Amino acid sequence: MTANSGEASTATGQAIGAPNSRPLPTKTKRSHIMPNDMRCATERRGEEKDMAGPVTDPEGPDKAWWEPDGGFFGDLYREADDSLRTFFGDRTRLNDRTVVEADGVTRLCGLTANSRLLDCPCGYGRHSVELARRGLDVVGVDINPGFLEAARREAADADVAAHFVEGDMRELPDVAPVDAVINMFYSFGFFTPEEDLAVLRGFHAVLKPTGRLLMHTMVTIPALTEGRIPAEERRLLASGRHLVSRRRLDADTRREVGQWAIVDDEGTEQPMTPYDVRIYAPDEFTDLCREAGFASTTCYGGWDGAPYEDASPNLIVIADR
Repeated sequence: MTANSGEASTATGQAIGAPNSRPLPTKTKRSHIMPNDMRCATERRGEEKDMAGPVTDPEGPDKAWWEPDGGFFGDLYREADDSLRTFFGDRTRLNDRTVVEADGVTRLCGLTANSRLLDCPCGYGRHSVELARRGLDVVGVDINPGFLEAARREAADADVAAHFVEGDMRELPDVAPVDAVINMFYSFGFFTPEEDLAVLRGFHAVLKPTGRLLMHTMVTIPALTEGRIPAEERRLLASGRHLVSRRRLDADTRREVGQWAIVDDEGTEQPMTPYDVRIYAPDEFTDLCREAGFASTTCYGGWDGAPYEDASPNLIVIADR
């Protein structure tokens, strides 16, 4: 889910307060979408309502933030996804990073041409299309019909035969058994713990007996608490506009709560719906995968197969069926 890159002209390493509880206007002039004067959640333990699942807004939209009409995953997200520098200083462009990530997927999952792969959620097909270029038989599943149409266009433009299906990862549509399932870029932890476990059980069920699950995120608890992913930052986008992102980590629930806004040259912020995602530590991923039926897990810190450490720029979990 996380935007892949960012050039932070202003950033703070301390987590910040929760997003506003009321619906936001479509545009605000230099507004602080999330208050900057609130203390880090780790300093406010016990002051907030305990929660195990996603934040809900009783006065806000009926849709969850991750739903097709929820206000997060749409055209603004695609614009925000293409920025000019990563959290960790990588200045490569989005397409180049996609190639590196696809190389890592094929290597860590042991895939070859004609291997069958499920990309879930596939979003607008960034990884699905690149993997299909390599001869893999790719099926992408996503809940967002707009993203799926964009993915189909990308596949047609690339002249590759990726197949895209609308579906909810908590209850996958019928998919023939696959050699690998990938869950890329901070796309796990949207739901309650029980629903997250259901997602893993669905992934396990669709794998062939020798299949592998790969889950990837850049957002880890050490990266948030140590300030490597800052509480507030401003990123230059390929579009020429800027992304402003603000976030905090709730120490009790281990959910990151945040909000993004696209900012034009005049300083007008176009906010997206606030989001919240459960941040799982490596041992928690391992426990969940075992409970879902996986035989073993290995955690890597990079696409080159380096072991995971708290200072690693990525957390990549490989679970063998």
